[in-house]
Amino acid sequence: MLKKKWFIAPLVAVSLLFGQSAFAAAAFPDVDGTKYDWAVDSISTMVEKGVVTGYKDGTFKPDKPITKAEFVHMFHKLFPEIDYSSGEPSDFVDARKHWANQDFAAVFNGENIWPFAVNFGGVYPDYKFYIGPDKPLTRWDVMMLASIRTDYTKQTLHPEVEEVVSAAGQYKDIKVRPAEGDDDFSVNYPVLYISDEYQGVLDYDGDFQDQKAEAFYTITQLGIVTANEEGNLRPKEIVTRAEAVTILQRLYEATTSDQ
Repeated sequence: MLKKKWFIAPLVAVSLLFGQSAFAAAAFPDVDGTKYDWAVDSISTMVEKGVVTGYKDGTFKPDKPITKAEFVHMFHKLFPEIDYSSGEPSDFVDARKHWANQDFAAVFNGENIWPFAVNFGGVYPDYKFYIGPDKPLTRWDVMMLASIRTDYTKQTLHPEVEEVVSAAGQYKDIKVRPAEGDDDFSVNYPVLYISDEYQGVLDYDGDFQDQKAEAFYTITQLGIVTANEEGNLRPKEIVTRAEAVTILQRLYEATTSDQ
């Protein structure tokens, strides 16, 4: 009996020393430490914080695309202090009966809904806001959503238009061009519209272009969303679960004072 206690005690000590995060990712058989070395720490941290869990079969499914509702739920779990709901249901009519209704309400209700309704689905002719909660999330969506956190912590950058144009030029797949009459100003479309028609001075053109530009600039400057080796930011690419927790950890570390 004494020997068993002696054997168990070191294991407990090791567990306390390294914490859950040292073992969380390893507990998932589909999270290979070599293939997902870039995401292991983030998976462990977000599991430890209760932001995300594995599936009933014991897997994490790191390559599974994440939906808007799933990411917003994780975002709200990580940043519960962000709550613009005032106890009301979501301003997105298609989210009110959704399981993530409270998450959408907390994150988007009020002024946040205007640019993000466009971002996540559009304002339909009935003048109600829709988000498409079960649609997959893109990297461009994530940049726009992450800016809600930087707005909350007053870390959103407010660069000159020329600085945004210069920053966009670093990426092969971020476009900056003058707006035309038939343009789609949806945030889902990764184009920053600029106009120089007014006395030769650059300015933003189109709905919420200043907010989109500042979100893009802030999130890339903070290193929360980065380009690949080819210089592509991949704004239209669908976000996976492994990528989602990695982005969330970067956002947490960049905007939390005790880090």
